[in-house]
Amino acid sequence: MKTQDTAANVTATVLIVDDDPGARLLIGSAMEIVGFRVKTAADGASALTEFRARPVDCVILDVVMPGMSGFEVCSALRALPASRHVPILMQTSLDDMESVNRAYDAGATDFSSKGINPMLLAQRVKFLVRAKQTQDQLRDSEARVRYLAYYDPVTALPNRQRLLQILEQQIAWAVLRSRGIAVLMMDVDGFSRINDTHGQAVGDSLLKEIAERLQRCLRDNQRSADEPDDEGGVMDINDWVARTGADEFALALPGVSTADAAQMVARRIQAALSQPFAVAGQEMSLSASMGIGIFPADAADGEALVKNADAAMHHAKRTGQGAVEFFKKSISTRAAKHLSLEADLRKALDREEFTLNYQPRLALSDLRVEAVEALLRWSHPQRGFVPPDEFIPLAEQSGLIVEIGDWVLREACAQARRWRDAGAPTWQVAVNVSGVQFRDGSLVRRVSNAIDAAGIDSRKIELEFTEGALIEYSSAVSKAVKSLKALGVATALDDFGTGYSSMSYLRHFPIDTLKIDRSFVRDIASKSDDNAPLVDAIIAMAKSLRLATVAEGVETEAQWQYLRNREANQVQGFLFCRPLTVADLDRWHTDWLHSSQLRAASVA
Repeated sequence: MKTQDTAANVTATVLIVDDDPGARLLIGSAMEIVGFRVKTAADGASALTEFRARPVDCVILDVVMPGMSGFEVCSALRALPASRHVPILMQTSLDDMESVNRAYDAGATDFSSKGINPMLLAQRVKFLVRAKQTQDQLRDSEARVRYLAYYDPVTALPNRQRLLQILEQQIAWAVLRSRGIAVLMMDVDGFSRINDTHGQAVGDSLLKEIAERLQRCLRDNQRSADEPDDEGGVMDINDWVARTGADEFALALPGVSTADAAQMVARRIQAALSQPFAVAGQEMSLSASMGIGIFPADAADGEALVKNADAAMHHAKRTGQGAVEFFKKSISTRAAKHLSLEADLRKALDREEFTLNYQPRLALSDLRVEAVEALLRWSHPQRGFVPPDEFIPLAEQSGLIVEIGDWVLREACAQARRWRDAGAPTWQVAVNVSGVQFRDGSLVRRVSNAIDAAGIDSRKIELEFTEGALIEYSSAVSKAVKSLKALGVATALDDFGTGYSSMSYLRHFPIDTLKIDRSFVRDIASKSDDNAPLVDAIIAMAKSLRLATVAEGVETEAQWQYLRNREANQVQGFLFCRPLTVADLDRWHTDWLHSSQLRAASVA
């Protein structure tokens, strides 16, 4: 009766090579009892033929056989690639040490005397097979680790590390022939929005399709008369595509040394991406922002070439979707400045260089302070005051905004608690959050933790996010806003009117407040026109949706009076108060209350 000792042994196969039929039968029966599949061969030549046709997991090999000896068979087996790690157990009636040494020299894994109890032999083989299986798993794991070190698991393209190795080979090729190499770095425009809206599975599928289209754009697939081959008539090194980031790809193009030739590849890529993709049952065209660096003009080695092309790509992203930028030294200077600033930004939290200023929001009806907006400030020990519009975008690009945003949330909540404990007015505190903070789905938990740590009423916190965040991360924002609403936290849409939101779009987001952008407020009550149709439309839209309105950037009496007549809810701006430190805000508020009393007394 056959038993199955382990699942691993069910599929393991043993080849028994012996010229004695009785030995083959006896050993084979023992192997089958413990769960092995058995194959047999009566001589060395048959064993080699059998192994070549179907490799096995272990070989039991007799030493003394007619024709080829066991030593010769063992040596021949070890010469086959498929048997490199297969255990070979040699058996003989010879008991001299010379035979043992010859067996190991021939490549045997183990050695035993003939006449051993077949069941004991079977247990010995089980150990050898298990050891082989463990080693196979380790080798597979090591191979997987090596693969992941150099290749992207989603697209199977080379990664950034492998790209640098490829460029090292290409540069050696180019130097010998006095040729150029172009590196094209590209970022797929709007990919993160697709990923957040439709999920990672759809995003990964799209990345695979993009990778396939990029490979079809290579000159190895589309050689033409305007792309000459190498001097010898056949190009001996290929174009490559790599995936270097979440939605970033790179092309290494040996032999391309002019802007026109590189631009031709860029146009081919844009044309390939403009063909519709099937995304979640919908057709969608894509574009890419690209940066191009050329060896040897722009860099002397592969790492610098990639870095410079990458800097040009980020410059192209700021220019607009589908833009292509060639590397220039001015871009390198700007990139170096950004890298230096980013390095300092990473240290700013630990060095306690951040502070919060607060700007009041006043009720239009009686100019009473109802809320304050927390505004992040960075005072660098060498650079001095770093403007927010300089470091906030950098924090968003690098992902540091999540950690910095955590600090802002905790500090704003803590300040609300301090005001409460001091018996000061319990203002609502508005905190700006970036779209990047919505991306990983942890924002609600972070907000809840900050509120709990401060021990304040969640209704005293309002989160402000922009139209850009709402559009780019719509799915994540929608989910978060609903959860924040359940938590009791208020939400406001900042800079309203500068993006692409519509009334139908807003209905899906249970926000509380619309903030009218300062660019619209600035045009109120100008000398040439006493009408501001955009402001009127936003206030009317907000009323129809039962949303409050806050007008930002109010700097003149005329702007304030106009908003007052239109029945906006709150105003915020330099006309009333600039962003202030906590101490200065407290002093300002005392003075503001005193002046309000004087105004009221004079009216009376």
